[in-house]
Amino acid sequence: MQISSNLAGRIQFLTADLQSLQKSETTPVKAVFDETVIDFFDALSKELMHDVRSRQYSDVIAYAFWVRKASLLKVKESFTAKTKLGRGVAFHIAPSNVPINFAVSMTSSLLAGNVSIVRVSNKDFEQVKIVIEAINKVLASESFAHLKDYVIVVRYDRDKDVNDFLSSICDVRIVWGGNATVGELRLSPIPPRAIEMTFPDRYSIALINSDEYLNSDKKTVAQNFYIDTYFTDQNACSSPRLVVWTGNKVKEAQDCFYKELKALLNEKYQFSPILAIDKLNAFCELAIAHNGVKKIADDNVLVRVELPEIFDDLMNFKLGGGYFFDYVANDLNSIVKILKKPCQTISYLGIEPQKIKDLVVNNGVRGVDRIVPLGKTMELEFYWDGYNMIDAMSRYLDLL
Repeated sequence: MQISSNLAGRIQFLTADLQSLQKSETTPVKAVFDETVIDFFDALSKELMHDVRSRQYSDVIAYAFWVRKASLLKVKESFTAKTKLGRGVAFHIAPSNVPINFAVSMTSSLLAGNVSIVRVSNKDFEQVKIVIEAINKVLASESFAHLKDYVIVVRYDRDKDVNDFLSSICDVRIVWGGNATVGELRLSPIPPRAIEMTFPDRYSIALINSDEYLNSDKKTVAQNFYIDTYFTDQNACSSPRLVVWTGNKVKEAQDCFYKELKALLNEKYQFSPILAIDKLNAFCELAIAHNGVKKIADDNVLVRVELPEIFDDLMNFKLGGGYFFDYVANDLNSIVKILKKPCQTISYLGIEPQKIKDLVVNNGVRGVDRIVPLGKTMELEFYWDGYNMIDAMSRYLDLL
């Protein structure tokens, strides 16, 4: 299917070009973990590591480390020996709140053997600029010029006509964003054999054993929690909204934990004043809906709300930018009601992860796709929201 000149004029190509897009439906797929694709990412990793600008952005450095050849070969070893190929064209809608996500989604897609068309946000993220420039530099080399047609990164305004066209030629559609974004894209049909992977609104929680926390390196814990939360202003679905406390010394642990976190915030965090009003509104709405909630805040940089119980609609009142619900659990079963479908990640400190897994499995909860140590919620993975990303974006070639 050829794109009209009118439609093409609305698309900005950050990598590749219109010709690459026009022939994407007939570009041959590759085998999963194709050797040249792995070499491409290794070259991209080196390019990013050598760019002095990358050092200002820990997410860019983390991505560069993630796509090293040694790292990818280790992932390849865990894959099935059965032959797998790309599905065809993978159309990605990247989120507007996590800059490096477009590259993470693209990486899974290319390793799965697909042509990857990735729409990035119109927000002017420096991280996106750095990675795009590195991609173009690597693709300009003779060794990887043949991969240009597989890496098509574009920008365009919210445009249903463009969504319609790109959806009509895709074999996989990957939608990152809020529920509204998913709903908007679903107005654009995909072919009968195409599959869709959606990553809509989710929330996450943290479990902390107070006794174990008091025996830990408290500055390190504060740094880890900062990475999980304030690093993205809690915009990432994996950022904890609710902190659940267990153990015998909860009050002492809470006081110490938030004191250390506040000291770190005074050093590192740039607060957006508009959040002060948003936090007050969020708390007032919760207080109107439920009795017994208590707001604790020295200022607006760190606001926590103590809960007398877990409310079924608690996450209707969540907010980012340093706004946390605090709950003391005498029995972990009391948090089962919050582990609904939208619950993505449980991070933990001082609690045996198998105990958390048993809680999820034995109660047959519909949510929770990840159980990770505190400070690890933002780590890059090929498993996300319950998907094995590479496996889902590829197809088996069965030979009997």
